[in-house]
Amino acid sequence: MPLIDLDDEFLELFYNITNERVPKNVELIDLKKQLINIVDTLKELNKNAKKPFVSKALGVEEETEEDSKNPAILIVDDLGVITYQLKVLLSQFEYDIDCSQEIYDAVSKFKKRKYRYIVMDLFIPTEREGFILLTELKKMAAVYGTKTVIGVITASPRKEIEQQCKARGADFFLEKNNDWQNALYKIMEGYIHEGDEDSY
Repeated sequence: MPLIDLDDEFLELFYNITNERVPKNVELIDLKKQLINIVDTLKELNKNAKKPFVSKALGVEEETEEDSKNPAILIVDDLGVITYQLKVLLSQFEYDIDCSQEIYDAVSKFKKRKYRYIVMDLFIPTEREGFILLTELKKMAAVYGTKTVIGVITASPRKEIEQQCKARGADFFLEKNNDWQNALYKIMEGYIHEGDEDSY
């Protein structure tokens, strides 16, 4: 299956997929730049990948009872653009991937499924909600006895935010600066390689 063809028809379709979560001031050309960035990252990672990256994340499949028992990754971000990017990027790993765009849905999904990894944006839509979600997820993981790795990503350059996230139990923190998608992939690859050596 080829990588995503970033034509105008696809971009229009993508706007619909995001359920109007894309900010109103984002033009098609800006969205196309963001998508090109993630595709370039995938092409770079393809050079040493065990299997080719494909656009299978575009498919929307209903979760089955069997799927819910598989180890999975939960992506939490209030922007459909980012959840889409991360779903494509992390689809390389042999885990089911779920997405959530607000904190209550994320908590509800966690209660129903054992997530091995959670990648969450801090500003959903503000850092207050992000801190609440991070704290709640760590509490639930402890109660359920799950070995959940939680990573926080944010575009904010404020250094105190990283300290606050780590204090609330974040396993890793990543600022969305240049080449952050590739950095995230490498972090996740390290965790997943180690995690697969242990039983869940």
